[in-house]
Amino acid sequence: MTRNVSYGLTPIDKFFFGGDMTFQVGDNDKDSFNKRYKSYIIQSSLFPQQTSLLGMLRFLILRNAGADVFKDGKIVDKDKAKKLIGGKSFSVNPNHEANRFGLIKSLSHVRLQRTKDGTDLEFKPLFGELDLNKNAQSDGSHNYQPVSLPDIDKKVYNAKKPLKTYLTDGKGEWQVSEFFKEDRRIGISRDIKTGKTGEDALFIQISYRFAQDARYCFAFEAEIDDCLPLEQYNGQMVSVGGDNSQFIIGITKETQSKTLSGMTNALYLLSPTFLPREEAKTAAFAITDLMPFRFLSSVMDDVSSYHILSGKLVRSDGFELYAPGSVFYFKSEEEKQKFASLIEAKKEFRQIGYNEYQ
Repeated sequence: MTRNVSYGLTPIDKFFFGGDMTFQVGDNDKDSFNKRYKSYIIQSSLFPQQTSLLGMLRFLILRNAGADVFKDGKIVDKDKAKKLIGGKSFSVNPNHEANRFGLIKSLSHVRLQRTKDGTDLEFKPLFGELDLNKNAQSDGSHNYQPVSLPDIDKKVYNAKKPLKTYLTDGKGEWQVSEFFKEDRRIGISRDIKTGKTGEDALFIQISYRFAQDARYCFAFEAEIDDCLPLEQYNGQMVSVGGDNSQFIIGITKETQSKTLSGMTNALYLLSPTFLPREEAKTAAFAITDLMPFRFLSSVMDDVSSYHILSGKLVRSDGFELYAPGSVFYFKSEEEKQKFASLIEAKKEFRQIGYNEYQ
């Protein structure tokens, strides 16, 4: 049997959720990893990747499994470890089948949550500026009002104008930027041995904090095998993301995310979503942004060190994900359901909290 358990991640200090680029790793600037991904300025994402949440859960389970399974930061018994967390990290496969993560069956998408009352704040649909026409035949709806898609050609909706992303609790709405504040670190790196600076020694790192500390946390659910007493891990410190980002994990009983929108002939994304462009084009119209997605792959049997330059961790190919809040419109309910089935067919993404929609 399995059960859903709710998790809240409250940051201890600033946090950094990495993206495509990073500072140089190790001393060799000609290393293939550094050649591809090194940059002097890097900026955190606002939300952790779902693969990071999965990795945090897998490590949390190992850390509490006992010295006969995991000791001094290393796996002692790989067979027992595989039963707990599976033998491989997240991977994308040609048939888009779900992965096996031992006792972890699935994750939900991550969102913000008010710590005071446990209210979830979900991404609001990116409606943009659509032309409302109550007398037109409706191909979709905007805040429950009909919208005529052909009228978009009248330049009411400007695809080149940046869209503002909002979060909503079903009653009010706020720009995402209101919840976060930057924590900039500017400096000059020096060679450890000589103390000298190179031509590209200047660096800028942009991390984030919650604008109102202790009032919010990152929240998600996970479906876990019932034999694992995860509640006993409540209050432990965990790492998520980079630059030693530390969080206190809160583990509570199952909660359900609220339905925030009831659109006709339209579908919007609650989480980043993978969908090939040719499949996305089956929608009549979309208001969306794209975001990059990469992840580190590892196989337990091959890995003795999880350092990025160990040669055993492989950085994945780049993927495009449609941003949460994206809205796809359809000319009929049948077309919408076909589109939904395309999203759900990406089972490995759905399994870790991507490809969720309403």
